[in-house]
Amino acid sequence: MAAKNILILCGFVLLGYLFFGQAQDNGFWHGADFLSLQHSLMMIDGTADSFSSQPPFKFQPLAYLAYFVLFKAFIFNAKGYFIFNIILHGLNSFLVYSLVQTILKDRTIALLSGLLFVFTVGSYGKSVMIASGLEDLLITTLTLLTMLCYFKNELDRGGKTLSGCYLLTLLLFVTSMLTRSTSMAILGTFLGFNFFFKNETGKRVLNANFIILLVVAVTALIIKAQVFGYRPPLYTENPGVFKFIFWTFKNVINYLVRMVFPIHTSHLVAQSGTAVRFAYRFATEIRIIIALTIISYSFFGFIFGNRPIRFFIAWTYIMVIPFAFFQFPDDWLNIRHLYLVSVGFVVVISAGAVFCSRLITHQRIRRFVPMLVPLMFIILSRFIVWQLDRSYEFKAASPAAIEMKENLSERFDDVTMEDGRLVYMK
Repeated sequence: MAAKNILILCGFVLLGYLFFGQAQDNGFWHGADFLSLQHSLMMIDGTADSFSSQPPFKFQPLAYLAYFVLFKAFIFNAKGYFIFNIILHGLNSFLVYSLVQTILKDRTIALLSGLLFVFTVGSYGKSVMIASGLEDLLITTLTLLTMLCYFKNELDRGGKTLSGCYLLTLLLFVTSMLTRSTSMAILGTFLGFNFFFKNETGKRVLNANFIILLVVAVTALIIKAQVFGYRPPLYTENPGVFKFIFWTFKNVINYLVRMVFPIHTSHLVAQSGTAVRFAYRFATEIRIIIALTIISYSFFGFIFGNRPIRFFIAWTYIMVIPFAFFQFPDDWLNIRHLYLVSVGFVVVISAGAVFCSRLITHQRIRRFVPMLVPLMFIILSRFIVWQLDRSYEFKAASPAAIEMKENLSERFDDVTMEDGRLVYMK
């Protein structure tokens, strides 16, 4: 079994490299890229700065330590950062496969879910193709590992509080709070799991294991606030209760629509073919139809679906909610946030395709028709990734990127510019 899992893991990493290998020459261009480089340079004389949370930095010491290790290894060679992103993305795809296999006990759906995730269906690859996307990849790794251990403990280990799986859950949960925090989303997902799988676990929804994690999360939040000066990135306006609720609901729906219809910038559309530009003319109408379809599917999925399907539908909504009201309206509809959210999305697509195919398994040819849906999403993702790669290559050579490089070289005596490239002098 271990050998088989290693082969599957290697397969996901290889597929991730084949799908995103073109991103290796994207270079540094995003503002967050240069913030991470700046933070790594600050840590040269000591790692204490990894706990800095003063703007423009955030409290994510584990992410900053990861950036620093990459900086020590690759300095300003962006290719190394992207290769690391691709490897981490392959690992995350394997974790999606393992998580689905643990819950559904269905290898076909688990493999298809992992495949859709490695092809970034629902998130469309921005986190893999931007050097600073490491933050999204790392928190997803920790979140999936935390959930995998929790689910295995509850389903396969009798839900014991002192079991190795649960103790590892606690350790990973605390570790996840040392990067971009998703603790509330994780707890929400555990609550949903406890509710939908209470017959399998034989435990209450608010059981001892969940309450311990809740206490740990609250304690960690207090320590982060009091000791490290952490403040959650809340919205910058005070819209009032009714507008707050409306904007949150609207952003949730908009995020879910973007998972199905991700083309939302005129820059990408302008560089695309006639068919894409024609479809974009009806973007508003298409988004309305998709929104109604998602709401309808979610409603009927909860009514008529089995418990696992209900759980993964709930997963998608629970995971997207924090991004729908934190920092809005400044930082909303950032498709990078969908990287973790898309886990539930790809599982629902995979389960729907496999179950529909099995219903008509006696049809020799037609049984493959349901698989056209995941195939369509893979083709769409391939198109988006190709367009984004072209865009990022141009941005890496743009005057704005050169200006950010110059600002970094001026800030640190050990950094200089040669032929438009950053050079570390030590």
